[in-house]
Amino acid sequence: MAVMVTGGCGFIGSHLIDLLLSKGYDVEVIGLKCDLQNLQGNASKVKFHRTDIQDRKAVMNVVGKDTEAILHLAALINVDESIDTPEPFWNVNVLGTFNMLEAARQRNIPKLVFMGTCEVYGNISKGMADENHPTNPLSPYAASKFAAERYLLSYATTYGDQPNIAMIRGFNQYGPRQNSGARGAVIAKFMNWMLDGKKLQINGDGAQTRDYVYVKDTVRAVVAAMEKKVPSGEIFNAASECDISIREIVEKICGIAGKDFDKSVQFNPGRPGELMRSIGSSDKARKLLGWAPTVSIDEGLRMTYDWYKQNRGKYATR
Repeated sequence: MAVMVTGGCGFIGSHLIDLLLSKGYDVEVIGLKCDLQNLQGNASKVKFHRTDIQDRKAVMNVVGKDTEAILHLAALINVDESIDTPEPFWNVNVLGTFNMLEAARQRNIPKLVFMGTCEVYGNISKGMADENHPTNPLSPYAASKFAAERYLLSYATTYGDQPNIAMIRGFNQYGPRQNSGARGAVIAKFMNWMLDGKKLQINGDGAQTRDYVYVKDTVRAVVAAMEKKVPSGEIFNAASECDISIREIVEKICGIAGKDFDKSVQFNPGRPGELMRSIGSSDKARKLLGWAPTVSIDEGLRMTYDWYKQNRGKYATR
């Protein structure tokens, strides 16, 4: 089975390629650039198309009729940059998604899976957000991903299974290969600061919580959405169903590194507009996709810390 992955050289995409290759899929990657170190020796096993998803004609030229699924991960994701310069986020995240979607429809690709974000929910004040939780995108980034979802849903309503569409709302992914210079990569930042002997910077009091999902669990959700036959237009949370505070994360990292918390951290003023609580329900994914996270936060943090320790300098904070 031939699978096309957009954003396949990124943090999540590279782990997705690992999984696809291990399952025997033929993989093609669409992107403008590729960080080959992320592919961990798999570069020769995939076909790479140096293509801008904003260019509809170029996209149509590389999406072949023999492709059986498109896994669309390519996106701009930096929330702060989306506030400073929102237009590129519309162009890549909305127009780029439309181009992939239209190529899938015109080329009769059976399946398209879209990688969305929990940011579309905004603050989750109580309980766990399921897929019917009210949406409240708080940044141009979140709004662009939500707009892309609306396009996908409109195609599912209008065209049915041409293609069959599934959407994954990923929560806070972490794990090996995440660039600690990326916005939101707090675990990667903390670990690299720790390894570099720097103070771990906490914004506010550290009480803000997130639902952290180990990256290999996230990509299993993407593949499950591709492999399972579900009605077109379904949305699935890929969440751990456990929220943990930033302070607790830092305490755990200090414990792994054998460092004293009070001597290792520096508290800074809180950031305006920061989400204070995020946690999702994965009940729908469990029932319809047979998916559930398998890596605990303690196990995931230990594996991630060990990986950064063994790969010092390759993914350092920028």
